[in-house]
Amino acid sequence: GVYNYRVRTNNGQLIEGNTGDVTITFETAGDYNIDITGVFPKNNFNNTGDKDKITSVNKWGIYGLKDDGNFETNQSSAFYGCSNLTSIASDLDNINLIINGTSMFRECLLTSLPSVMELPLLTDGTFMFSSNPLTLPSSMILDNLSNGNGMFNGCVLTDLPSGMTLPNLSNGASMLTNNTINKTRFSQLLVDLESGNSNNSVIFNGGSSKYNVTGQTARDILTGATR
Repeated sequence: GVYNYRVRTNNGQLIEGNTGDVTITFETAGDYNIDITGVFPKNNFNNTGDKDKITSVNKWGIYGLKDDGNFETNQSSAFYGCSNLTSIASDLDNINLIINGTSMFRECLLTSLPSVMELPLLTDGTFMFSSNPLTLPSSMILDNLSNGNGMFNGCVLTDLPSGMTLPNLSNGASMLTNNTINKTRFSQLLVDLESGNSNNSVIFNGGSSKYNVTGQTARDILTGATR
């Protein structure tokens, strides 16, 4: 994308007219606040550079604003590998408009997500939250999600939002690998997939989750064991 932004730091630095990467040098080690304004479509840590130095996003503001004033809906790899990123802000007006979130928060350290994180337009969540030890907000239903490959891989989830039925999922390979969703909730997910998802040949990995009798009936239909 096109960038034209300025950076302010809480120790008085101002760096203006930036159209590419910027390196900020501090005289002493410590925690600093960095404010970015202007045209800034996305971060692009992508598991490189100073990825381990960011610890939180305190405010999104107009994060993702492109030069034409529209939000950048492709946030792939934005914070990938930021292993010390433990929290993100809850002003998610733009973040909830993401369409492609591939590896956006992959291998961060988020233990929870804002209660207002809905991601109603997300279609590609490939490895989006992989390896974060988090819980999911009840608002996250992912009705438009098509590619959920590895989305929650290694998150150690035990529950899912009750409204998450995944009606448009076409690829759920490794989606819940290394998770164990409780039996009642996982069984309901199988029932919802059987009744509400019309896609064929959907690959789905439920991790170590187990199902009850009702869940088995739905699973048998999904896998072709019964017709």
